[in-house]
Amino acid sequence: MKTIHISYGGPDRRIKDATGKVWRFEMHPYCGPAVQDARGELAEKQPGERSPFWKAINLWARQGAVIGPDGLCTWKPEPEPSLVHLGGRNYAIAGYGLAEKYGRTTP
Repeated sequence: MKTIHISYGGPDRRIKDATGKVWRFEMHPYCGPAVQDARGELAEKQPGERSPFWKAINLWARQGAVIGPDGLCTWKPEPEPSLVHLGGRNYAIAGYGLAEKYGRTTP
């Protein structure tokens, strides 16, 4: 006989991704986040790896898992790096060796 154990647990949370969609999820202490449906049950289909949900969850966790006064998980987007044009379609992050060595100055 094969037995499968599914452990439910962890607080229910809500997070708004970068597109403005609010996701309801369960934050399991061992298994991590799992998206829920409107009834609070685990959704049959979880978001794909490119979903903005995962970027929001990862930033929220890295930034201390803060819950705002409105009950939403709060996170801040990462700042975009400052780029230096090297030529053609090539860019490098400002301050790095390539940018300092080959960067083009804008007149």
